[in-house]
Amino acid sequence: MKRLLLALLIVGLLILSSYGNATDQPTPTAVPLPLLSVQGNKIVDQAGKSIVLKGLNICYPSIVKNDGHWTEDYFKQLASWGTKLVRVPIDPGSYRQMGQKGAFELLDQAVDWSKKYGMYVMVDWHSIGNPISGIFQDPWADELKTTDAEMKEFWGAVADRYKGEPAVAFYEVFNEPAGLEYKGGHMTWAQWRDMADGIIDVIYAHNPKAIPVVGGINWAYDLKGAGAEPLRNKGVVYACHPYSGHAGEPWEESWERDFGYLAKIHPVMLTEFGFDPHDTILPSVYKADTNYGKRILDFAKARGMSWTAFVFYNGSGWPMPLFKDWNYTPTESGAFFKEMLKK
Repeated sequence: MKRLLLALLIVGLLILSSYGNATDQPTPTAVPLPLLSVQGNKIVDQAGKSIVLKGLNICYPSIVKNDGHWTEDYFKQLASWGTKLVRVPIDPGSYRQMGQKGAFELLDQAVDWSKKYGMYVMVDWHSIGNPISGIFQDPWADELKTTDAEMKEFWGAVADRYKGEPAVAFYEVFNEPAGLEYKGGHMTWAQWRDMADGIIDVIYAHNPKAIPVVGGINWAYDLKGAGAEPLRNKGVVYACHPYSGHAGEPWEESWERDFGYLAKIHPVMLTEFGFDPHDTILPSVYKADTNYGKRILDFAKARGMSWTAFVFYNGSGWPMPLFKDWNYTPTESGAFFKEMLKK
């Protein structure tokens, strides 16, 4: 009997070792995610407990699908890294090309797979530029262009579709507002705030329990104006994209001036940031190393900021990939964020 028990124990250990560390093997959960809300300068659950979420950005669902990787396993891998919040970008060009029905089919899958592995979802209208002047970021201006009417139509449909789904917690109304003065554009914080408030009015009309997310100007970095001229709507999270190239050293002084101070009044979330020591796409903004990573996450932790790092994908034209191949082998920044997600 002892020999039999020993043999069974050895077999069991071999089976467990074949699956790796248990923390790397997420299992589906049947427990529904609690509804989140904003209370003061915190994101809280239904019991009023403050929640800080750590997560990752994914690539456009349409691109991941075309690559053949839009599967449940993609989201299982996100969960295995420790992700608790998935930022899902829907770009205007793909939305128009697929139509609302096609776009929502992919978004529904993202929500179902995220929820299955205990992850919240942030839907991101992924445009870059100036919706007030009608000027958008080159070289993707045609794909990124959008209008106030299109945004309100999209967000009204999203809010109505997911109004009973706590997992779809955050609605980032516009990825990166930027004046684009070099192209003849102009946009102040107050102008962008008023447009964002109009979009939030539509969201709340369909889903008063949604949490809208609004980025600052200057490519969603600059929130200096939000303290004195906040959004009219309540229950909103402010977003910042604090890439290393947006501020000079000492970073912490710049970050505090530009967005950190606001966390004492409102919730502030870092919805897009990252680094790549070898970046060649936009090195003046993205090229940095783990020193930057540690400092921005220490800064965020001290102020209770949730965050979603960029980008859980590897493909042409997408900077700062977190993995090298579709075996999900981490890059330098990927290894760093994978470690930080599990702390």
